Amino acid sequence: MTDPLNQQLEHRSDGQRKMFSSSFSVICLLVSSLAIVVLATLLFSIFVTGGTWLNLEFLTASHRENNPEESGIGQAIVGSLVICSICGLVALPIGVGTAIFLEEFQPRRRILRMFHGLIQLNINNLAGVPSIVYGILGLTAFVYMFGAFHSIRINGQPDYEIGATYSYQVKTLGGQYVKFPARAKLQPTIEIQDSRTVTDSSGKRFKLNVFSPIDEESTLAKTRSKSVIRGTQAQLINREGADLYEAATIDGRSFTFPAKPTYSQFAKILEPITVTGPDGKSFELNVLSKSEAIPTDELVKARSVFADSPDPNKRSSASIFRENSFFHMHLPFSKSVLSAGLTLALVILPIVIIASQEAIRGVPQTLREAAFGMGATRWQVVRGAVLPSATPGIMTGAILAMSRAIGEAAPLLAVMGGVLGTTNHLSSLMDRTPVLPVTIFKWAGDENQGFEHLAAAAIIVLLAFLLMMNSVAILIRHRYEKKLA
Repeated sequence: MTDPLNQQLEHRSDGQRKMFSSSFSVICLLVSSLAIVVLATLLFSIFVTGGTWLNLEFLTASHRENNPEESGIGQAIVGSLVICSICGLVALPIGVGTAIFLEEFQPRRRILRMFHGLIQLNINNLAGVPSIVYGILGLTAFVYMFGAFHSIRINGQPDYEIGATYSYQVKTLGGQYVKFPARAKLQPTIEIQDSRTVTDSSGKRFKLNVFSPIDEESTLAKTRSKSVIRGTQAQLINREGADLYEAATIDGRSFTFPAKPTYSQFAKILEPITVTGPDGKSFELNVLSKSEAIPTDELVKARSVFADSPDPNKRSSASIFRENSFFHMHLPFSKSVLSAGLTLALVILPIVIIASQEAIRGVPQTLREAAFGMGATRWQVVRGAVLPSATPGIMTGAILAMSRAIGEAAPLLAVMGGVLGTTNHLSSLMDRTPVLPVTIFKWAGDENQGFEHLAAAAIIVLLAFLLMMNSVAILIRHRYEKKLA
């Protein structure tokens, strides 16, 4: 029986086949040329618009509101590098490890194989999920942690944190700020601001709802026995040796919850104390009587305050402030650099896994069999034979994934907001910082035409970063391939 397809091909002359082949080549050439022309036009427009604004000051300065002449991307560059470093430190080990497990340690049991296939299917699907979806996931998982912890208010103390030092600072009569350590203690009363788990008089636990005073009565009526108005005061009590705070719901139902030492926002200075000056030296702070006159000697004024007084000119209440180490962390992470880095790690994780799997699959099976034949265990085969051969492909995929992460804007807008500049430089992982993609996005939409030029200049810098990362990937791949050859 003759094949209709072969008959159709036989009826075509050599001239027709050459014509179809030439036509297809011309179409491909036209499409490619169109793409190149569009890209060249965009690049030319960007370089014309922002090329003249590129200078050292632009690369080191920070954003200045309504002042494009003095604005720059110094903070944005640092922020992008820090966030991408966090992203890489999290995503690359997990991604490569997952790829090794999926490719080299495949289970034999049927149920485990089904589970293995389900994981592989999900990874393949996640690689095509839009990045804004990861931004929403990061907002829920890292910024708010599914509501498992109390939200952190401005100048508030998180329930769980490390790497923070609290001090009180006060302004002396000479205009200098001095500080002294703050000590956490149980406050006699606190205001209930957030929902929490509490215990009623019978020992039953329930979730306490917190409503604003402006909420409708109909809303409060449904859960009056489990609700309070925001700002309700809870009193410190001691019951059977345990420190508790006690308050009542809207309908008068009593409840308690554990008391934790906290820092008071203000401290009164009533007697001389040892403080630290701006130069880091310690000295004893003089506390003058409320009735005394302001000293005239500058040295005395620099080391003196009045005892707390209603008179604004003689008031010496010390306010609390927090000094954070770079590794300061609290739960939840809130809108911070750490949340942004972990969210970007979720974005590139499927890409790293798939790229690493392809690199591992490319290792010849004979190499594994030779290693097994010499008595090596499975892990020794993976570590000593498979990974060295797959390293060029793994590193290339990892760097290309990182080049995507440095250009992502949507997840960072969802997790950290449109930050353009901060008064202080990045000091801890819990800070917010501008990044290059978000800065470009905000500048491009600014009404001030000068920021349009800055956006084009920032795009050039971002393109330079991307080209550099891709070049590094090519060099690494070439070097390892040459070494293995």
